[in-house]
Amino acid sequence: MKIAGQYNNLTLKHSSNSSYSPNFGIKFKMPVLLADIFVKQEDSAKNITKIKKLHAGKFGTECKNSIPLANFEEMFGLKELEKLYKKGLSTNTEGWADAFLKAKADRPLSTSSVYDCSVMYLFNKDTNTHFLYHSQFNKDKTAFDTLIKTFMPEGFTKADILPGINKWYARHWETLPKMLQALKENNKNAIVNVHHYSSKMPEVVGYKGNLYEIPNHRIEMGFYDKGQASFKICDMKANSLLEEVKYNSKTLAKIAVTRELYAQKGYNAEILKILNRLLDEYQQKLLSQIEP
Repeated sequence: MKIAGQYNNLTLKHSSNSSYSPNFGIKFKMPVLLADIFVKQEDSAKNITKIKKLHAGKFGTECKNSIPLANFEEMFGLKELEKLYKKGLSTNTEGWADAFLKAKADRPLSTSSVYDCSVMYLFNKDTNTHFLYHSQFNKDKTAFDTLIKTFMPEGFTKADILPGINKWYARHWETLPKMLQALKENNKNAIVNVHHYSSKMPEVVGYKGNLYEIPNHRIEMGFYDKGQASFKICDMKANSLLEEVKYNSKTLAKIAVTRELYAQKGYNAEILKILNRLLDEYQQKLLSQIEP
């Protein structure tokens, strides 16, 4: 998010347009052994139990024991990258907050332009599902609790937190402790790591339980203050989606129409599960009010 409070785009959009097309011709495959070593090191990183020494780093906000993001494009060979870029999903490129994505964990999820906002990434190794959330800076703990329970009802085994750019480190003090508290209270046994940028304003990617970055190639080409979406854009906002479902669940007939509408939108299976579960809950409430 560029500046908190300046987002008002609450429409639900789904577009196949992307603002960035990866240049595979200049990428080289990192040795598999080196990639494996990095992932193992990341997985064994110290579990964060408290946010300490939050400060402005070179590119992003850092804290004690935060982990630099690895370059997503250097972790895989060209053929694998081509497949991942075709099936991944991105939020918007403008940094509008409250954006989220959910899918099976072998489908990359990304967000961009994380300024005074923060990213929360959840992974469940048992269900092979993951959830990426681009959060506004002043979100309270109760809101994080609701998000976790609503969009990851299966729970999570690992979580990652990422504050935005270094300029807004003071605002990240308002977000990270509450985010961490919500994660710990929802699963005290889950490993939680904090990450920080390794380059200027990168695109943040969640994949198979780990958080990475894709360098911002638009900035490298001279486009100042521009985000990028390397994957198919699916721009959903958590709060507006919840309000939309609630509004369309006032009658049984409306629920049936809304369910069919969502089925036609082309959302992935994990998103449809969430939407149908929410509709089921409203439907059961309405049915319970009908006299036998």
